Amino acid sequence: MTDKFTTGTGRDIEEWMEYLRSHDKGAEDLHKLTHQQMAVLAVDGGASEWWAQGIAVEIERIIGRRQVGQTVTGSVNAGASKTVPGEWREVFEKFATFMAEGGEEVLPVELDGEPSTSATEKWRYWRATFADGSSATLDCSDAPTGDRRKTRLSMKHDKIPAMDQRDSVKAHWKHVLASFADSL
Repeated sequence: MTDKFTTGTGRDIEEWMEYLRSHDKGAEDLHKLTHQQMAVLAVDGGASEWWAQGIAVEIERIIGRRQVGQTVTGSVNAGASKTVPGEWREVFEKFATFMAEGGEEVLPVELDGEPSTSATEKWRYWRATFADGSSATLDCSDAPTGDRRKTRLSMKHDKIPAMDQRDSVKAHWKHVLASFADSL
């Protein structure tokens, strides 16, 4: 069975681990490599920068350095995404209104201040900081498919206080994005 790493890079994760071991100037222990060193070696081995990050994360999971949902710094995060119909700038404005009008039901934790929005030429962002020290960012961008306009919404919740809260935060944001999609 072909895994995502083989499909995306031509090597499975075991082959990547062996490659990193053999190209670390003689060091056999992957624990001695930082996340960044693993990613650089993966790029040197032919992986794109995007795949190199995934390779480094997966190896860190295998060697016990991090769990699913844990960043390289040890903090816990969760994410959810949804693709919806519509022109992305208009969808973003509707999302910001949906969040503002949704009250506490759309938030997983009490806010610490007001949410903010920002924009670039190709992206829109909604950000919130919560009383528990965590924060959430929604990225909104164009996701065209043929003649139909679609928008990609991706929520990332960072610095979740404990790993045992991750699944409920992830489920919360999936529900919020599904409810928003239903409102369109």
